Amino acid sequence: YIGYSPELKKDAAQYLEAANYLSRGGQITTSSLLNRVLTNPAFVYSSILINYFVKDFSSSFAVVNIIFYILLIFAFYFLALEIYKEKRVAFLGSILVAVNYYIIDPTMSHMSDMGGWFFFVFSTYWAIKYFNALNRKFYYYSVLVASIGVFFQEYGGLALVNLALLILFSNFSNKQKIKDIIRAGLLFMIPLLSWHLIFYFKYHLTYFDRMLDAAFMGLTDAETRGLILLIKIFGWLFSFGWLAFLFGVREELKIMDKNRLKILLATLPIAFLFLIWPVYTQRIAVVLMMWLSLVAGFGLSRVKWYLLYPFLGIYIWFNYNIRFLLDKINLPF
Repeated sequence: YIGYSPELKKDAAQYLEAANYLSRGGQITTSSLLNRVLTNPAFVYSSILINYFVKDFSSSFAVVNIIFYILLIFAFYFLALEIYKEKRVAFLGSILVAVNYYIIDPTMSHMSDMGGWFFFVFSTYWAIKYFNALNRKFYYYSVLVASIGVFFQEYGGLALVNLALLILFSNFSNKQKIKDIIRAGLLFMIPLLSWHLIFYFKYHLTYFDRMLDAAFMGLTDAETRGLILLIKIFGWLFSFGWLAFLFGVREELKIMDKNRLKILLATLPIAFLFLIWPVYTQRIAVVLMMWLSLVAGFGLSRVKWYLLYPFLGIYIWFNYNIRFLLDKINLPF
């Protein structure tokens, strides 16, 4: 992490409180108990495990996230490879993800998002494998990985939606599609509901309380939503990558690979799910960036080297200097 600081602020401070509570006992506020122990237990417990060796939760959080960062890039590479069947496309798309600012942002080193992103990508990979190969074990792998991922971060389990949409886009009979989707939902909900019921009976708190808190924050703070903020998020989220994405769209429309277009369309809705969240934030929109990187990687694979290398250089430079640029580029709105 370029510019890493061990200081824990805001959400990270709540993760620290939750980790201390679970590892040593003691006092914890209702808010952080609800938001961190309830929704991110796997991240907190894995950090506690690492902390037995590191002896500092700030570093433990970072170690956990570095591990998941590496796993995420590998998972994304194989996801892109499964879709495009070209190593060059998978490699270029993985670079776009690996150096994206909201992936390497040092403030993310103490958050639970990295694990959620990894499990989301890995579960989607298995879902696409199931769509392509129709091998039943890939279906169960996808459900299993999503069921684990939701305990790191909520969108760690959202790949289940991708699995459901891919099933709808498949050539299965309608009866088979309905059975597969219902079975996946039930298998996914069993561990999740069990955990929430245990938590409710122990602490008398539910996930709906968290949603209400987030919704209230979005209503009372006008700066957390709105078209202008959304435009800024889109711009900074993928920066120069948008050019590669638009070129990739043009190339996709030239080829019109029906199977690939089905996969891209089936995985598109979940990329925009962040729009219904009460608060617009870049880190929730990262799933969209990953989807864009798939198409952008394909576009970059079809340009000459003397255009490709300067483009990648500019993209990497921009993302590693985005904090400086955010301070210097004062938009008039």
